[in-house]
Amino acid sequence: MKKHIFQLALAMFCINYAYSQKIIEMEKINGTYQVPCKVNGIPMKFIFDTGASDVTISVTEAKFLLKQGLIAKEDFIQNTNYQIANGDIIEGTKIYLKTIEIDGIILKNIPASIIYQQNAPLLLGQSAIEKLGPYEINNNKLTIKNFDKKS
Repeated sequence: MKKHIFQLALAMFCINYAYSQKIIEMEKINGTYQVPCKVNGIPMKFIFDTGASDVTISVTEAKFLLKQGLIAKEDFIQNTNYQIANGDIIEGTKIYLKTIEIDGIILKNIPASIIYQQNAPLLLGQSAIEKLGPYEINNNKLTIKNFDKKS
């Protein structure tokens, strides 16, 4: 009897562990992995960038979100300068994004930066990634460990 209880408990643990992970397919484009997200409900593809400190959007996306009423004046924090990967300093504005949804995982009140370049890449940086908790990347699969939809 004890053996059956142990086997049942072990099976439940394994099932719980397997289902507590979330696997998200990313798309590899020009050597970078892109992950589909929704910013305040609007679909966008972000580069999964562990080296970026913030989520970044270009002025084009910011203007669109403003026109749609999806970011407001109270979401703006301050103007600031950023050093990008090549060492250049560029101007930007720090904001809060109400939500970033990644395949059902909803992250709330994410610090982000508007970069004042029309074609600035969308970067999913550490201000969002750290809220995902432990993760692993294997080829184009992003596995979120200890998945909880209420992130």
